[in-house]
Amino acid sequence: MMRIDYIFSYWIFFWYLLYVFGLVKYNPKFAIVCGVVENIIIVVLMFLYNTQKKLVLLFAMMFVLLKVIPLYTIWNTKINNTDIIATFALFSIYLVWTLLNNKTPRDFHKQTQDLIFHNKNTLPGMSVLQKLMNF
Repeated sequence: MMRIDYIFSYWIFFWYLLYVFGLVKYNPKFAIVCGVVENIIIVVLMFLYNTQKKLVLLFAMMFVLLKVIPLYTIWNTKINNTDIIATFALFSIYLVWTLLNNKTPRDFHKQTQDLIFHNKNTLPGMSVLQKLMNF
Protein backbone atom coordinates (compact mmCIF):
# COMPACT_ATOMS: atom_id res chain seq x y z
CA MET A 1 0.00 0.00 0.00
CA MET A 2 1.19 3.50 -0.84
CA ARG A 3 2.08 5.71 2.13
CA ILE A 4 -0.32 8.58 2.76
CA ASP A 5 2.45 11.19 2.47
CA TYR A 6 3.09 10.11 -1.13
CA ILE A 7 -0.39 11.14 -2.26
CA PHE A 8 -0.83 14.82 -3.02
CA SER A 9 -4.59 14.73 -2.35
CA TYR A 10 -3.88 14.20 1.34
CA TRP A 11 -1.50 17.14 1.36
CA ILE A 12 -4.27 19.31 -0.11
CA PHE A 13 -6.78 17.98 2.42
CA PHE A 14 -4.39 18.77 5.29
CA TRP A 15 -3.93 22.28 3.84
CA TYR A 16 -7.72 22.62 3.67
CA LEU A 17 -8.02 21.70 7.37
CA LEU A 18 -5.32 24.22 8.30
CA TYR A 19 -7.15 26.88 6.26
CA VAL A 20 -10.57 26.14 7.76
CA PHE A 21 -9.17 26.33 11.28
CA GLY A 22 -7.46 29.63 10.48
CA LEU A 23 -3.91 28.31 10.79
CA VAL A 24 -2.89 29.32 7.25
CA LYS A 25 -4.07 32.27 5.18
CA TYR A 26 -3.67 30.76 1.72
CA ASN A 27 -6.89 29.39 0.27
CA PRO A 28 -6.64 25.77 -1.03
CA LYS A 29 -9.66 26.19 -3.33
CA PHE A 30 -7.59 26.28 -6.54
CA ALA A 31 -5.74 23.09 -5.52
CA ILE A 32 -9.02 21.36 -4.66
CA VAL A 33 -10.57 22.35 -8.00
CA CYS A 34 -7.52 20.93 -9.81
CA GLY A 35 -7.93 17.73 -7.79
CA VAL A 36 -11.62 17.55 -8.65
CA VAL A 37 -10.82 17.76 -12.36
CA GLU A 38 -8.19 15.01 -12.05
CA ASN A 39 -10.50 12.78 -10.02
CA ILE A 40 -13.36 13.20 -12.50
CA ILE A 41 -11.02 12.09 -15.28
CA ILE A 42 -10.00 9.05 -13.21
CA VAL A 43 -13.64 8.11 -12.53
CA VAL A 44 -14.49 8.41 -16.24
CA LEU A 45 -11.51 6.18 -17.08
CA MET A 46 -12.61 3.70 -14.43
CA PHE A 47 -16.00 3.40 -16.14
CA LEU A 48 -14.49 3.24 -19.63
CA TYR A 49 -12.11 0.45 -18.65
CA ASN A 50 -14.65 -1.46 -16.54
CA THR A 51 -12.83 -1.14 -13.24
CA GLN A 52 -14.51 -3.22 -10.54
CA LYS A 53 -17.59 -1.39 -9.28
CA LYS A 54 -16.48 -1.73 -5.65
CA LEU A 55 -13.25 0.14 -6.48
CA VAL A 56 -15.20 2.83 -8.34
CA LEU A 57 -17.46 3.17 -5.30
CA LEU A 58 -14.51 3.38 -2.90
CA PHE A 59 -12.75 5.93 -5.11
CA ALA A 60 -15.95 7.97 -5.36
CA MET A 61 -16.35 7.93 -1.59
CA MET A 62 -12.79 9.20 -1.09
CA PHE A 63 -13.42 11.79 -3.82
CA VAL A 64 -16.43 13.10 -1.91
CA LEU A 65 -14.62 13.09 1.45
CA LEU A 66 -11.35 14.65 0.26
CA LYS A 67 -12.56 16.97 -2.51
CA VAL A 68 -16.32 17.55 -2.82
CA ILE A 69 -17.11 18.30 0.83
CA PRO A 70 -14.07 20.56 1.31
CA LEU A 71 -14.80 22.40 -1.94
CA TYR A 72 -18.44 22.86 -0.94
CA THR A 73 -17.45 24.38 2.40
CA ILE A 74 -15.15 26.99 0.84
CA TRP A 75 -16.99 27.47 -2.45
CA ASN A 76 -17.87 31.11 -1.74
CA THR A 77 -14.30 32.12 -0.88
CA LYS A 78 -12.24 34.02 -3.40
CA ILE A 79 -9.01 32.79 -4.94
CA ASN A 80 -6.21 35.27 -5.52
CA ASN A 81 -2.82 34.99 -7.19
CA THR A 82 -1.02 34.18 -3.94
CA ASP A 83 -3.33 31.18 -3.44
CA ILE A 84 -2.39 29.86 -6.88
CA ILE A 85 1.30 30.46 -6.16
CA ALA A 86 0.86 28.65 -2.83
CA THR A 87 -0.59 25.67 -4.71
CA PHE A 88 2.46 25.47 -6.98
CA ALA A 89 4.78 25.99 -4.00
CA LEU A 90 3.13 23.15 -2.09
CA PHE A 91 3.27 20.91 -5.17
CA SER A 92 6.98 21.71 -5.55
CA ILE A 93 7.60 20.80 -1.91
CA TYR A 94 5.62 17.60 -2.45
CA LEU A 95 7.71 16.69 -5.50
CA VAL A 96 10.95 17.27 -3.59
CA TRP A 97 9.60 15.16 -0.71
CA THR A 98 8.70 12.27 -2.99
CA LEU A 99 12.01 12.43 -4.84
CA LEU A 100 13.91 12.44 -1.53
CA ASN A 101 11.97 9.27 -0.71
CA ASN A 102 12.94 7.65 -4.03
CA LYS A 103 9.52 8.06 -5.63
CA THR A 104 8.94 9.44 -9.11
CA PRO A 105 5.87 10.67 -10.98
CA ARG A 106 6.05 7.38 -12.89
CA ASP A 107 5.39 5.50 -9.63
CA PHE A 108 2.17 7.44 -9.11
CA HIS A 109 1.13 7.01 -12.73
CA LYS A 110 1.61 3.26 -12.33
CA GLN A 111 -0.46 3.29 -9.15
CA THR A 112 -3.35 4.95 -11.00
CA GLN A 113 -2.99 2.49 -13.89
CA ASP A 114 -3.03 -0.43 -11.46
CA LEU A 115 -6.28 0.89 -9.97
CA ILE A 116 -8.01 1.52 -13.30
CA PHE A 117 -6.73 -1.32 -15.48
CA HIS A 118 -5.74 -4.05 -13.00
CA ASN A 119 -8.28 -3.50 -10.19
CA LYS A 120 -5.52 -3.11 -7.58
CA ASN A 121 -6.35 -0.96 -4.59
CA THR A 122 -3.11 0.52 -3.23
CA LEU A 123 -4.54 3.80 -1.96
CA PRO A 124 -4.57 4.16 1.84
CA GLY A 125 -7.95 5.87 2.21
CA MET A 126 -9.67 3.41 -0.10
CA SER A 127 -8.03 0.49 1.73
CA VAL A 128 -9.33 1.73 5.08
CA LEU A 129 -12.84 2.18 3.65
CA GLN A 130 -12.64 -1.26 2.07
CA LYS A 131 -11.83 -2.82 5.45
CA LEU A 132 -14.55 -0.83 7.22
CA MET A 133 -17.15 -1.88 4.68
CA ASN A 134 -15.92 -5.49 4.49
CA PHE A 135 -15.62 -5.43 0.69
